[in-house]
Amino acid sequence: MTVRANFGWGLLGGLTLAISGCATPSASVKLPPIVMAPPPPPMPPPVMPAGGFIGMNSPRKRADGRYFTPNLDNTDQAAVWHLRNALNVAALGCDEAGGGVLEHYNAWIRTRAAVIDRHYQAYIREWQAPGWWDWQRVYDDNQTRIYNFYAQPAIRKAFCAVARVEVAQVGQVADEDLPAFARASLLRLDQPFIDFFAAYDAWRDYYFPAPPLVVPPSVAGTDVPVAVTPPAVVATLGDRDTVAGNAETVAGDAGAVVVDANANANAVVADAGAVVADANTAATDTNAVVVEADASPAVAPGDVPIPAVPPPQ
Repeated sequence: MTVRANFGWGLLGGLTLAISGCATPSASVKLPPIVMAPPPPPMPPPVMPAGGFIGMNSPRKRADGRYFTPNLDNTDQAAVWHLRNALNVAALGCDEAGGGVLEHYNAWIRTRAAVIDRHYQAYIREWQAPGWWDWQRVYDDNQTRIYNFYAQPAIRKAFCAVARVEVAQVGQVADEDLPAFARASLLRLDQPFIDFFAAYDAWRDYYFPAPPLVVPPSVAGTDVPVAVTPPAVVATLGDRDTVAGNAETVAGDAGAVVVDANANANAVVADAGAVVADANTAATDTNAVVVEADASPAVAPGDVPIPAVPPPQ
């Protein structure tokens, strides 16, 4: 029994030595070298957009960061009529920027005159609703600003490229879908102007950064002496002296500065060479058909539209 036990333990010890002899020592793992990525190349300075010039003014932005354009927060009626105005400007001014607008615009005005007029009449009622005695003058000024916005020479080529696509589609839109199409179309027509304004602002802010805003020191932190009236002494009454103290506190003016937050002393309205269209005439005739690029954008109500005739070669 003892011999077998010793033999078994001896055999187990031999196997253990054999296994330990076959094991190879673990090699140390080498991590790959850390390669630092090269820094990105510096961004090139912004470039003045074609047609821009030093000192021009771009529209300011709303609180939501969007540039002001004539087509924000429009009603259905305003959207349809503003689209008509934009395409009217394109029909007048895009001959030298690729053309392709005049024929489609005239066809749309002829075939969809009734629905355009219906939206126009509703649009006019919106202007009359507040009861302004001078609503017509304000309306005419608004229409002129719309025409000037789309007639800016610096953006004409890009604007005409978009207008060429939109005017080819508007004639195929069903009457009930026209307001929705007008809203989307105006966003696309406005995009070249927004791109131009953003490019110019980037160039201006790079080369002519605005000075830091200087905030006047807080009045509460300054030590301003406050004059206090000493207590007044009155005559004696009987055997007792009654002293009447002046309990009023004199409120000194600590030099508070009243700032008119509504005034913008640096606001300058500049016309960047915009071509003023005859908006007062064109905006009130829903059947206006453009005949020539230098003609008035409208004809008298009820006149038969005259197709455009190409100039002689």
